Amino acid sequence: MSALLLGAALCCCSSSAAGAGAFFGGFIPNTPQFIAKKMKKMIQTIITGDAKPVDCENLYKYMKEVGRNPTTDSAVQSLTANERTIFGKIYDIGRKDDVEPEKICDKSVTDSAIKLFKDVENAPEGEDVSGFCNDLKELNNENQDERRPTYYWDESKKEFIKDDIYFSNAFGGKSGPEFQEPIIAKCNEAGINIR
Repeated sequence: MSALLLGAALCCCSSSAAGAGAFFGGFIPNTPQFIAKKMKKMIQTIITGDAKPVDCENLYKYMKEVGRNPTTDSAVQSLTANERTIFGKIYDIGRKDDVEPEKICDKSVTDSAIKLFKDVENAPEGEDVSGFCNDLKELNNENQDERRPTYYWDESKKEFIKDDIYFSNAFGGKSGPEFQEPIIAKCNEAGINIR
């Protein structure tokens, strides 16, 4: 009889230990530990994958799926400061900037514009830049009504930076009129108004 009681006690204790391990290990869905574990994995994928649009979209959709509640708030508090910053930027870009989830980390239009600006800027004196200027004008016209993020992922720093800083960094710190005016002037000389 005592062996039976001892066996029952061991079963009870081992199942309690397994349940506690599953809870604290983040294996039970809809617990703060589970949500935090999943968020951490998604954020790590964003960091190591240099914020691919699909990874940012997946995190944003997961945030929307779990919603804001005490369980989620507890999960977010267990993230590191850097993870919370990345989490917050992606959420803000999607919610405040009203950017479609698949466009949250999409820099393709901005990077294309940067390349074309550099092509015009670096063209030797007298070279025909009308092709670059036409492409810039078309790029602007095609994306005129599209909402763009206010932050972009900086691969070298592994963090989100403000859009104007991202653009300025691509041109050695130049921005605004000091950068734009010479390019606009070159395009105007080629007969193309890119404004």
